[in-house]
Amino acid sequence: MELIRNRIIEQVAENMKYYGYAKTIGLVIAIIYYEGKPMNLDELAETTGMSKTRMSQVLREMEQLNIAEKIFIKGSRKDTYIAEKDLYETFLTLLTQNWQDLVHRNRKVDERLIRDLKEIINDEHATEEELQKAKDYYNDSLKSLQYFDWIERLVHFFESKEVFKHVPIQDENE
Repeated sequence: MELIRNRIIEQVAENMKYYGYAKTIGLVIAIIYYEGKPMNLDELAETTGMSKTRMSQVLREMEQLNIAEKIFIKGSRKDTYIAEKDLYETFLTLLTQNWQDLVHRNRKVDERLIRDLKEIINDEHATEEELQKAKDYYNDSLKSLQYFDWIERLVHFFESKEVFKHVPIQDENE
């Protein structure tokens, strides 16, 4: 049974790479889930073989992603954690977090590009070739903003759980 448990935990850990996150996040999620109880930093570090420093980093990242949270345990001075148990919720959180970061970063870049390109387009000393290139880049940047607006709406589609109306979760008895 221990071998099977370890294989399942490894599978969950490997899946994290496909979401764009470190395997260690999946490892911690699976370990907490299969232990069936909240775990503290020391227990998680010992179980995974990671240093407390690395485990603390992983847990902080998981908290930022809203897939783990620190909880109060009466009589304990140690930080204790639980992990999100809902696989669908975890999937949506991990998927949309990367997309939100992508949208935010690219919007900033495109807004700066548009500002700089407007300056070139309005520069009376710019050559025809420079003007044409600037207009082309400007139009590409506008299209890019449209694209990232679409991704942002897609993120909302997932976060609002609207996706489940179109792709329902099947009952395990079906």
